[in-house]
Amino acid sequence: MDRVYCEPCWLFSDRMCLSHHPSWTVGINDWQGLSAKIKKHESSRAHLAACVVFDTWKNDLTVDAQLDSEYKSQVRFWTDVLMRITDVTLTLASCNLAFRGHREKVGELNSGNFLSVIDLLARYDPVLRELLDKKSNVNYLSPSIQNELIALLSQRVHDEIVSEIKEAEFYSVIMDTTQDLSKVDQLSQVFRYVTVRKDEADNAIAVDINESFLGFQNISDQTAQGLETKITELIQSKGLPLHKCRGQGYDGASTMSGIYSGVQKRILDKEPNAVYVHCAAHNLNLVLNDACQHITEIKEYYDILQRLYVFFSQSIKRWELLENHLKSKPTLKRLCPTRWASRRDALYALRFCYADILQALTKITLRSKKSDERTEAMGLLKAMEAFEFVMMTVIQEKILETINIVSQVLQKKDVDLLQAASLLGNATCTLAQLRDQFDNLKCTAQGLASSWGIRCNFRHKRTRRIKRHFDELTEDQRLTNPEEIFKVNVFYMCIDTVVSQVRTRFHGMDSVTRKFQFLCPTELLRASDEALNESAQTLAAIYNEDLSSEFSSQLLSFRNALGVTDVATALKLFLTIPVTVASAERSFSKLKMIKNYLRSTMSQDRLSGLAMLSIESQRARRMDLTEIVKEFAQKNVRRRGRFGHC
Repeated sequence: MDRVYCEPCWLFSDRMCLSHHPSWTVGINDWQGLSAKIKKHESSRAHLAACVVFDTWKNDLTVDAQLDSEYKSQVRFWTDVLMRITDVTLTLASCNLAFRGHREKVGELNSGNFLSVIDLLARYDPVLRELLDKKSNVNYLSPSIQNELIALLSQRVHDEIVSEIKEAEFYSVIMDTTQDLSKVDQLSQVFRYVTVRKDEADNAIAVDINESFLGFQNISDQTAQGLETKITELIQSKGLPLHKCRGQGYDGASTMSGIYSGVQKRILDKEPNAVYVHCAAHNLNLVLNDACQHITEIKEYYDILQRLYVFFSQSIKRWELLENHLKSKPTLKRLCPTRWASRRDALYALRFCYADILQALTKITLRSKKSDERTEAMGLLKAMEAFEFVMMTVIQEKILETINIVSQVLQKKDVDLLQAASLLGNATCTLAQLRDQFDNLKCTAQGLASSWGIRCNFRHKRTRRIKRHFDELTEDQRLTNPEEIFKVNVFYMCIDTVVSQVRTRFHGMDSVTRKFQFLCPTELLRASDEALNESAQTLAAIYNEDLSSEFSSQLLSFRNALGVTDVATALKLFLTIPVTVASAERSFSKLKMIKNYLRSTMSQDRLSGLAMLSIESQRARRMDLTEIVKEFAQKNVRRRGRFGHC
């Protein structure tokens, strides 16, 4: 065929186009002026359109392929967007930060932390920048999406913890309640269980004691029956069998700890092996509280400490005056009525700032023009210049230092009853020995008093005279020496009260500890075969559903490094029993940060979800966010289309 034609136009030219010239599709044989005709055709609209289609076809880019490529690009974009939004949600929740602001639009003033962080990231991240530049109603930045992501993230953490509890042989419940800012009673759910870490060869390499938080639950019925019903329902809703519960940890409130109709007794009736252990940390606080309440001098001493703090802290000028004297020394601390560790800090600050406080009070008494201020300063100054007050400072610091060591350890998650009992036993011995160290404490107090310019002698008090009636055998107060009066009525009584209260209040813990004490390595090696066999049989009889009749023989074999199946079970049982409710108490600190006065209308589900992501933040950070995105995308048909069925 002696003709020339345009291949793109021959294949893809639009025959209906007005600029279409059929000669280029059938061929041209007019050779005169051909180059000019070619140039004119190359610039025609029909030819250019045909060339675009021709190039697409030549590169194997069909319309279907182009549409598929565009769809995959959109799927990647929306997946990347949601990954970033989910990560921002998790970060804010882990840091206890509020999400929403006064307005719900990106870029506006007071738009809240969530939208502000998105706007900040968009300055450096092209994906979020493209999202904010899109003129679309869909951007996944609304409060409802936030709630949905919080729910998905917290549910994933919840399910992972529940799965671990189910894999563990036993668990214990640790529950405590508090009132939030909206006057709603919140129940903190904490579960204690033991996990065994293994290597690639499936050999056990470590044992971990876990106390995991599983959310807050609002309580409407605060009676023992109502709380027991709610706790039982919560356990069953997680798919956990109640017959695997081996411990209960509550505070000393009668509703929870009552021996006749308290929560612990009601659950114990359903599961006899769910032993109740009164929170050791609460018990320790009650020991010191009893010592304070029953001895007038100690109560007055702490009242003066609180008055000192209030006196200086209620006035900016007085506080500034004190700060000028203290310089870099620790300042006065407020006394917390429930946390005795704060009292140790207050005593520490008082001892190291004693002389500076005396100077500040003296200046106020001499220079102040307010009569009530001078009167209060003179009263505090007189109290602090008494040698009894210095002596009390030394004694109380020694007692609280001993108790505080135990208190700090008891608040750890991985502490067990043997450790707690051992620490309490050592503390009791130390305090009992302190009874014979009055002279040493007096020497220490005299040295401090001399350095502070205080007289080192006890003040004389009027001898108490008892009114005599006819035919009655009465006599006046026997002790007349002020030092002896202080030693007997204050020092001895304080030490005796603390020691006796420790022994009385921790009797329940000791009874549980004695059941498992033979499993301690030192006892296991030291005990005779007969004693070991008797202890093992007693424990096996108590936990007959968990330990077999071969437990005693296995225990003897364990001592000889043989089979240990039931021994491991017994150890897990012991480690599962709770010691304190400190983990539940710590969750209340998070509750106050999350549900503050600016967020008092927060829903219960959002509160519980945010608390879980904050308290279990390490576990939440290990989550695979792509799984969260997939779960989010499967919620409805429109999302499945946008996210490509993930």
